[in-house]
Amino acid sequence: PIVCGKVASGCRIAFDLGKSDVKTVAVKDGEVLHSEETEWDVTNPDPQYHQRHGRGVRRQRGHLVRLLPERSKDIYKEKVVPIFKNIANNEFGGVPIKVINDGEVTAVAGSQMIGEGSLLGISLGSSEGSGYVYADGSLTGWINENAYNPFDLNPEGPGNVWSPHRGDASMYLGQRAATRLAKKGGVDLPEDMMPDHPNMNCASHVHHAQCLKKIQAAMKDPTTEPQARKIYESIGVYMGYAVAQYCEYLDIKNVLILGRVTTGLGTR
Repeated sequence: PIVCGKVASGCRIAFDLGKSDVKTVAVKDGEVLHSEETEWDVTNPDPQYHQRHGRGVRRQRGHLVRLLPERSKDIYKEKVVPIFKNIANNEFGGVPIKVINDGEVTAVAGSQMIGEGSLLGISLGSSEGSGYVYADGSLTGWINENAYNPFDLNPEGPGNVWSPHRGDASMYLGQRAATRLAKKGGVDLPEDMMPDHPNMNCASHVHHAQCLKKIQAAMKDPTTEPQARKIYESIGVYMGYAVAQYCEYLDIKNVLILGRVTTGLGTR
């Protein structure tokens, strides 16, 4: 088990490198001073693109440069492997830095909120992030990602571009769960956001992020809301089965669900 610090006093900066956006927040003694969300395409092969988008983090005194694995191994080892240590040393004068995934952040935050452990945190972002804290509030110390674990055993289940398998949880819990149901949910979509279009079946999350906005807009329109609501109801059913499955190997007494898919009217 890994004990994660839970003290929020002093001046702190946090940033989340999501697949669809970079989220940053500045906090002083537990009070949020400023937060910002910047869309980006993590699959863009141009390092200068990521340099430019890093300015959103630098406005909070952070710095972000992501070089993709297609670059040489030497550059990868030099620039990517120590990226978080370099951020701490070059931008913050060597202050301590903690790196954990969004699901674990959700689990730790949930445990702090209710004062209990045995909590599963699920982040419905571009994919499904997940994390778990034991009864004493400690993290497991091993990879919690359930996004690419088998979820639907139907051999005709949806596939994804990251693995050869079908029915992964990432297609049922997260942004792509919503966007692949958008057409059935009556959302007015352009051709390049239709489920079978190549843009919706590639590694980039850009079109999915824009499609999610259309879903959220449909929820605000009384004429489209009844059908669009079924998208969220379906994801809710998926979530129920998922939590039941996770209970087979985790002692879950509490669950906290966050993430971009949970924003808007669909989850109220």
